[in-house]
Amino acid sequence: MKHSENKRFFNTIGFWIGILLILNGCHSSFYEDKQAEIDSIATRWVPDNREAICVVTAKTGKGGSIILCGETTIPQAKQEIIKILNNPGTVLIDSILTLPDTVRNEKYRGLVSLSVINLRKQPDHRSEMVSQAILGTPVLILKNENSWLLIQTPDRYIAWTEKSSVKSMNRAEIDAWKQADRVIYMENSGWVYASPDESGVVGDLVAGSILIKTGESKGYARIVLPDGREGFVNNKKIIDFRSWKTQVLCTEEKVYRVATTFLGLPYLWGGSSSKAVDCSGFVQSVYFMNGMILSRDASLQADHGLSVDLSKGYSQLKRGDLLFFGSKENSNLHVTHVAIYLGNNEYINSSGRVMINSLDSAQINYSSYRKNSLLAAKRIIGVENDMGIVHVIKHPWY
Repeated sequence: MKHSENKRFFNTIGFWIGILLILNGCHSSFYEDKQAEIDSIATRWVPDNREAICVVTAKTGKGGSIILCGETTIPQAKQEIIKILNNPGTVLIDSILTLPDTVRNEKYRGLVSLSVINLRKQPDHRSEMVSQAILGTPVLILKNENSWLLIQTPDRYIAWTEKSSVKSMNRAEIDAWKQADRVIYMENSGWVYASPDESGVVGDLVAGSILIKTGESKGYARIVLPDGREGFVNNKKIIDFRSWKTQVLCTEEKVYRVATTFLGLPYLWGGSSSKAVDCSGFVQSVYFMNGMILSRDASLQADHGLSVDLSKGYSQLKRGDLLFFGSKENSNLHVTHVAIYLGNNEYINSSGRVMINSLDSAQINYSSYRKNSLLAAKRIIGVENDMGIVHVIKHPWY
C-alpha cells in the first residue's frame, strides 16, 4: 500500500472510531439523564429508605428499548417513573416489582409469633439489629429470602427478620384475627402457662403483646398464640383489645405513669420492648401502651408532632413532650437521642439504662452533655393527621 493510501485508510478508520465514540457518549448521556430523572422521583416519594423502598434502574434493551428494573413499595412512584419515561417512539419495558408481590405470594401478611423478635438491616445474623417487634404485631411481608423475611411493621419501619418468628397469613386469615376476641397484655413481663395453676410454661410475654382469647378457667384466660400454641394468662394482666384500643386515652399523666415503670431497664441498641430499649424504642414503647404508634428512630420521630418553642427556656414544655438531642451544622439538625419530658425540668430516657435526668444544673441528676446537645422539642399528645403519630384504633392493620 502506498503511503498516501495508507494515510487515507487510517484517517477513515479514525473518523468512524470518532463517530462511534460520539454516539456512545450520547447514548451514555441519554441513560444518565434518564437515571437522574428516576432517582429524583424515587427520592421525592421515598425520602428515607427506613420506611419505604424505591430502587429503579434504566437499562438498555434490544432495539434501543429501555428496561426498567428494580422494586418499590410505593405504586405511585412506579406509575410516575413510567409516565415520565414513556414518550412517543420509546419502547419501555416495565420490570419493576411492586412489594409485596401479592401475585406470587398470597400470604404476604403476618403476625409476630414470639414475645420479641429482632429486626436486622440485612438478612444475616451478623447484621446490625435496628429494631424489634413484639408478639401479635401485624406485619407486611415484602420479600422472602431463604430463611429470612423482609417485613414492614405498623410504624412503616422496614427490616429483615427470621422466617420462623413470623406466622405468615393470607388476607382471610388476618381478617379472621381482626375479628377474633383479642386481648392485650398490660404488664411489662410475664408468662403464658401450660395450665391455670401456673404449672409449666408455654412462652413469655412483654407489654403490648396481643393474643386471642378462647375461654376462661379459674381466673385465667385460655389463649392462642399466632403460631398455634395454647396456654393460660392471668385475667388481671390483660384487657380486651377492642375495648382497650377504643377507650385508651393518651394523656400527660398516663405517659408519665407508663414511662416510669420502665425505670432501670437496660439499654439495648435496636431494643423496643419492655425487656430492653434504646432511646427511641423506649419512647415508642411508652406511647404504644398509650394507644399511639410513633415512628421508630429518634431522627424519624423528630420529623413529626407540634414544635415547642425552647428559645426562652423550658416554660412551654408539657409532660409527654419529646426532647431531641444531637448536633447542629449550619441549619441542619443531626438528631441522635430522644427523651420524654416529665415536668419540673426533668426528662426520662434510655441511656445506659432507663433513668431520669434534669436540665437544671443545680440538680444531682443534671447532665451537662444532654443540656448542651438539646436541639428541639415536639408535642405528641393531641396531634392529629400526622403520618408519624397514628392512633392504634385508626391503624388499618389492627
